[in-house]
Amino acid sequence: MRRRSAPLMLLALGVAFAGRTVLAEVRRPLIVVLVHGKESAMSGRVEALVEGLRDLGYVTDRDYRIDVRWSDNRAERLPVLARELLAKNPHVAVAAPVIAAQALQRESRTVPIVMANGAGAQRVGLIKSLAYPGGNVTGLENQLDELTAKQLELLNEIAPNAKRVMTLSSGLGAAEPDVRAGSRSAAKAYGMTLIEAFAESQSQMARVAAVCEREKCEALAVLLDPSVSSFRSEVIALAARLRIPAAYPTLDYVDDGGLAAYSTDVTPLFRRAAFYVDRILKGSRPADLPVERPTRFQVVINLKTANALGIRIPRATLVRADRVIE
Repeated sequence: MRRRSAPLMLLALGVAFAGRTVLAEVRRPLIVVLVHGKESAMSGRVEALVEGLRDLGYVTDRDYRIDVRWSDNRAERLPVLARELLAKNPHVAVAAPVIAAQALQRESRTVPIVMANGAGAQRVGLIKSLAYPGGNVTGLENQLDELTAKQLELLNEIAPNAKRVMTLSSGLGAAEPDVRAGSRSAAKAYGMTLIEAFAESQSQMARVAAVCEREKCEALAVLLDPSVSSFRSEVIALAARLRIPAAYPTLDYVDDGGLAAYSTDVTPLFRRAAFYVDRILKGSRPADLPVERPTRFQVVINLKTANALGIRIPRATLVRADRVIE
């Protein structure tokens, strides 16, 4: 009986090992993540998704694979990144915010898509309703109707004499019409005149500053917008340089030195998105999983920033604040 040579045996072992590796890759679900924004500003949110999966018993590289893409705040990159991720044949795609989910759904109506935050999904046709999404998209949405009005209410409490208010967004968000309508309605209620400004990147902030100075703005309301959030340090610096009070749509701004925010904490939404991923991996259809919206919002005040600007925060506002940064 002829014996196999050592090289042939090693080759056979190598092929067998490679085969097992490929099978292992196939067995482990692939989760892809598409985020409109900069990794440097939003990496903690993807980490929250991973933590949420860990809480449900999933260990990265053992139970699933994950592949993340960031748009670097360039909306025009989203379609290319969506195609790149979907070419990997993922089991689930996680997207934030809604325009990222849009980019994915334009490329596939079959791959399950979980929104980790955002607004305007029903407006742009990603879901039929919150209770019955009806397609391949589900997940979590922000509650815009309360958020925008409360932002301007908070600004009115802090600076009741500020009547010329600049509102800032990129104009690119899926919920832009709702956000703008909400700000106009609230401004009317508080007797404010809005100066509506738009910026898609930090390079446009000099122009925004010039408009604010020319129009004699007395306060700033930054509207819910993922693009603007990615260059929030420049927005905060603008308010500080012009020495005007500002209200922000997410808590990140205040943690980074902004004056005040009325918002839900976005990070737990990403952690909650893991629940949807888990349900889908276990066989549930996105069409049958109701979209959730946050019910708890926080008022956060940066007293250090207020003191630097010479702004006295009313005691009633401080008392009802969920957190005060000193």
